[in-house]
Amino acid sequence: MNILLLYADKYYLVNQVYPLGLSLIANYLRKRGHTVEVEYPFLPDTDVKRNIWEAIERIEPDFVGIGIRNLDTCMSCEEYGDYKGNDCQTFYFLPQVREIVSEVKRVIPHVPIVVGGGGFTISPVAILKYLGLRYGIAGEGEEPLFQFIEAFPDKDKISKIPNVVYLRDKEYSLNQRRLHRFEQDRIEFHREPKFNYSYETNGVPVLVKRGCNQACSYCVEPLIEGKKFVFRTIDDVLEELKAIAEDHPEAGTVFFVDTEFNVPDSVYSSELVMAILKAEIHKRFRFVSQFIPKPFNLDFAELLAQAGFSVVFSCESFSNTVLQRNQISYQEKEIIEAIETCEKVGMHCTVTLIFGLPGETFESIDHTLDRIKEYPVGPLRSYEYTVGGRIYQDTPLWNHVEKSNPSKDLYGTVSEGYLMPYYYCTPASPFEVHEYIKRVFPDLLSYKNKYDENIHQSVSIAYLCDQALWDPAVERFVQSEVHVQASVYDYLFKKLVAAEKQSEAKTISLKLLDNLERGEPVDTGQADTVRFYLSCLG
Repeated sequence: MNILLLYADKYYLVNQVYPLGLSLIANYLRKRGHTVEVEYPFLPDTDVKRNIWEAIERIEPDFVGIGIRNLDTCMSCEEYGDYKGNDCQTFYFLPQVREIVSEVKRVIPHVPIVVGGGGFTISPVAILKYLGLRYGIAGEGEEPLFQFIEAFPDKDKISKIPNVVYLRDKEYSLNQRRLHRFEQDRIEFHREPKFNYSYETNGVPVLVKRGCNQACSYCVEPLIEGKKFVFRTIDDVLEELKAIAEDHPEAGTVFFVDTEFNVPDSVYSSELVMAILKAEIHKRFRFVSQFIPKPFNLDFAELLAQAGFSVVFSCESFSNTVLQRNQISYQEKEIIEAIETCEKVGMHCTVTLIFGLPGETFESIDHTLDRIKEYPVGPLRSYEYTVGGRIYQDTPLWNHVEKSNPSKDLYGTVSEGYLMPYYYCTPASPFEVHEYIKRVFPDLLSYKNKYDENIHQSVSIAYLCDQALWDPAVERFVQSEVHVQASVYDYLFKKLVAAEKQSEAKTISLKLLDNLERGEPVDTGQADTVRFYLSCLG
């Protein structure tokens, strides 16, 4: 079969995150004889319909899979957000996903569409209704999608496939989810080349386990991953890291995409880090992952620091009242100890916080802000925060809202399956809490997520470049604004030279240099870089 998988996350235009889930599914299906293409419907053209039509014409798919990574950004105070509620603003992705679905159905109405992904797993039935689709896969999709392709259109066989959600007799049914199992034979480490640009902007995602045993009130990870842990063998992870080092010399950062790297404990993660050190893979990459502050002792931290890790701590608050109210498994004491431990071993940590969760007061906000003053931003420490808890279906926060209906603390829009942005925030609205924090720390964090023509053009040029579509990539570069050229020049130049396209590399260099010498308002030092690159071309 010819399979078309669409990565329907528009946020990739702002934050280039490699579509790991679709990549795993594509590899799984290819190993079983199917031809699979992963496409991004928002690139290269600004016309999404045109991108979809061209992909369908080229691939002629027998099945279409659509991956939904996020429903929204979870953030309630997005300055440029396209969804505005009562004292909140964010980006809401599902309307654009529905447009993608409508276009696929219009062009190839006879081809079955299956939707899945982490975002879909949160509210599968409501999303299928919203999109007007019959089939979806909740949770891990590799084996279920393979079985679905083999079974379709046999309804009885489909009704027995784990993880499948389907419409039958005007009602949606959810088949029981199966505990995921990593393949025992060596995984093929093929990654989709058209997303290579994400390696340099956000690093290479590597999965080492699935599962989360935490019960944080707002979090959907236990729903998406399951509460039981399934681990890859350490040898398998090492083989993947070695393959990345060999196949992708431009990649410098590996992001372990576990829900939290040190859960359920630090045993497996310690063994993995020791194996990385023994194999000397730490000399090739720097590593990043999310952690909770407990367990996190000095020996573990020293091991991580030796391997070149940066740590992202999911802390949420320094107030024990807020932490306990939201079923978080650590307290302020463990957070402070973890921060101090990172400083002792010289390892950078990022502390993430959520203001406005149940139990929050202005006094608890002040307490957290005082702790930030006590442990300030510096070379080894930074902070990120969001405001308000996004309410997702079947989380403890959702259960609290459903039972107590605290209407004065709710912002956004309530909808079936809680698909639309909807936040719990106390003791004031998201905007008010955000302004309160900014008065104390005006530069602590400011989200500038913004979609504009320049961003689209620069990512589009990289997208074409990664597919070795050199002529359209160069043409777009030459026709773009100087800000676009400056942002993507280095990446495109190196790829052109590697492909022995020296003439094209010279063309883009001279074009950018001409714009820079005209005094265009960009980094003036880049002109020296361009001249140096030109000298390397002879």
